[in-house]
Amino acid sequence: MLYAIENLVKRRQREQGYRLLIKSLHIPRGARIAITGPSGCGKSTTLDLLGLALRPDSAERFTFAPEADAPPLDVSALWKAERHDAMAALRLAHMGYVLQSGELLPFLTVGENMTLTARLAGMDAASALTRARGLAAALGVGELMAAMPATLSVGERQRAAIVRALTPGPQLILADEPTAALDPVHAARVMDAFLAALDLHRGSLVLVTHNADWARRGGLTELPFRLEEDEGGVTAILDDGTPGGAPGTEAAPC
Repeated sequence: MLYAIENLVKRRQREQGYRLLIKSLHIPRGARIAITGPSGCGKSTTLDLLGLALRPDSAERFTFAPEADAPPLDVSALWKAERHDAMAALRLAHMGYVLQSGELLPFLTVGENMTLTARLAGMDAASALTRARGLAAALGVGELMAAMPATLSVGERQRAAIVRALTPGPQLILADEPTAALDPVHAARVMDAFLAALDLHRGSLVLVTHNADWARRGGLTELPFRLEEDEGGVTAILDDGTPGGAPGTEAAPC
């Protein structure tokens, strides 16, 4: 199991009355998950939690197991011990992140952006470039590797960001609306290439989107948020139905 999370809570400091509750979330290796829900419900927040970039307020269980032959890591304990270095190392070694806007570095060429994460992870320059070229060609941005990010459209930047995330061959890809800026035809083509590239190294995918129909057409397993209102505000709940998580369970602070 790549992730095992039960009764994780995150509140937004600037939005009193809002609470994100991951009641139960268990993600096996090789899974293709689409977390769906309306804008503002907490999808991107959930990705940041999974990416070990955002500290939960509390969690009954939060483990991450990037190595199949090693015991799961206790993420809550890493946060309590302020092990930011260890979590940064885990992100670099095991995760690829695709943001909505691409977030390319403006002072590097597109090709240099594509190989950056792989180089930081220790891949040699020639191998990184070869892999990036193949992925870029498959995603339709192979001719843009010498260009600067400012000359690209939003959709092209997103595809370049997908290449950057996939080039190191990570076990896990976290993607935040990776085709949001594309028309339906190009979005389908990019997603097909995206999933095909993941198949090459049997990577796992957790993608968030507001378009549930699109996620289902892509063959992803959908996990929808549901919103519950009470006198104290709104709780956004994510629950995969696995026994273990329960509303109201006291969880230890992280």
